[in-house]
Amino acid sequence: MADSNNAPQADPFIMSSWPHGGTERVLYCPVCSSENRHLLYTDLTDRIFYCAPGRWNLYECLKCGCGYLDPRPTQETIHLAYQRYYTHKIQTRVDGNLLVGLHRIFRALTNGYRNWRFGTEFRPASKIGIFVLWIVSGTRQKVDREFHHVPRPSPGAQLLDVGFGNGYFLNLAQAAGWKVSGCDTDPVTVASASKNGIDVRLGGIASFSNMPESFDMITLSHVIEHLHDPRDVSREIYRLLKPGGMVWMETPNIRSYGHLNFGRHWRGLEPPRHLVLFNWNALESMLEGCGFRDVKRLPLYDLYPSLAAKSNAIASGRDPYGKNLSKPRSRFMGFLLNVKTRLHPEKSEFITLIAHKPL
Repeated sequence: MADSNNAPQADPFIMSSWPHGGTERVLYCPVCSSENRHLLYTDLTDRIFYCAPGRWNLYECLKCGCGYLDPRPTQETIHLAYQRYYTHKIQTRVDGNLLVGLHRIFRALTNGYRNWRFGTEFRPASKIGIFVLWIVSGTRQKVDREFHHVPRPSPGAQLLDVGFGNGYFLNLAQAAGWKVSGCDTDPVTVASASKNGIDVRLGGIASFSNMPESFDMITLSHVIEHLHDPRDVSREIYRLLKPGGMVWMETPNIRSYGHLNFGRHWRGLEPPRHLVLFNWNALESMLEGCGFRDVKRLPLYDLYPSLAAKSNAIASGRDPYGKNLSKPRSRFMGFLLNVKTRLHPEKSEFITLIAHKPL
């Protein structure tokens, strides 16, 4: 039973069924088109943001191993699942000039690495950070992921972020010298980014369909799992990229240790917003089927403790974004799983990769 002191309060609408006629059947895998499947979970509900009505079934494809909802919300009704979604919150960084003590030192070190690696000009900054972060690999990995592993851009290089959310990454990429654009289906976030002078459009990637072979890089951070037809979107990404361009993607890994350990309580499931859940091989095969080559895996090794704490909260009916989620035992187990993930990166919590469009 949910802990009423920690779990968000769900109103009667949230506990109701999805609107009649607002779902559609999915008779074959959205990733590989196979009809062979088995039922993984029934009666999944939104226990993360407590804003989506309905109960959902998740199937696993017996050919590629991906998971997908059937039935699922239609494109016309899926907005009902995003009423309290976290990308509505604007993410900002504390001005480095206001930091003191160890916080200022840490910011200077990380900015030193950021400026060297990505060409930014953040302050305060210390070049010592270049060497410190190469030693402290966990922090370096977080910074590289924050910037979506973008290379230094050539003059005029264009980047498109699909589903840019709060716009934080767009601001980073712009600071690194990229000419940035973005698209998102949330009118609130689009309006906010427009006020900051960024080229953004309301809608999905189709809103840039008039710009074939225009972008040097396209990024999708935790977007592909939200899409009704990830293959069609991947083909469109390929069409919009210049020859030699690259796509960066990150998405939950259904074959992760977290899913193995927590099952239906795993944070990465997130029904009904996550329509498709990938594994490494299936996502790579889908991209290669769209024409991409030279796929580079960029696994993250230190995410298990955070996601395990959230999954444990979900399992016990508490708010996965509440305070004091971790316990000493879970932290210790998290450390062991981090080590294990380094030995078996295909079990990482997220799939993070870059794929290239041939010249």
